[in-house]
Amino acid sequence: MNELTEQQVDQNELRTHQLMIQLGLLAGFVTDRWEFVAAQAIVFLLTILFPKYGPYVLFYHKVLKPMGLLKNDIRVDIPQAHRFAMSIGFLVTGISSYLLYNGYALTGWALVWLVIVLGFVAFMGWCAGCFSYFMLNRLGLGGFFKHKSINGVFPGARPNK
Repeated sequence: MNELTEQQVDQNELRTHQLMIQLGLLAGFVTDRWEFVAAQAIVFLLTILFPKYGPYVLFYHKVLKPMGLLKNDIRVDIPQAHRFAMSIGFLVTGISSYLLYNGYALTGWALVWLVIVLGFVAFMGWCAGCFSYFMLNRLGLGGFFKHKSINGVFPGARPNK
């Protein structure tokens, strides 16, 4: 394992975050409340800034795991790709919140559904935001995008155990 790129990542922590975001966005859609969407944008931001203390990360570690509902699913992965995907989620839900607040319901809810659908796809094992991160790496962007996908794993796919 290359210490500079690959790390141990709990995939159930990621899936919990994905599922909870989707549920929050669905609650916003069903109730037609932009505040639910804004709350998910804030959750994205907090998780980006404080990865170990994001609201749904804490829910996973402090509630779901102690209750025995979920266990660790540790895999070698690239956490920067997930942080980038969350940044895109933050951007889209932030824009959606703004649009919904200002009366642009069709566009706002369309963006919410984009996040819901892509979140479901990520929950099932392929992350479009992670894929984008690895494609930006292939374009030669350095800095934050310096990490390549794991050998033998399709870019954006959940790594094998």
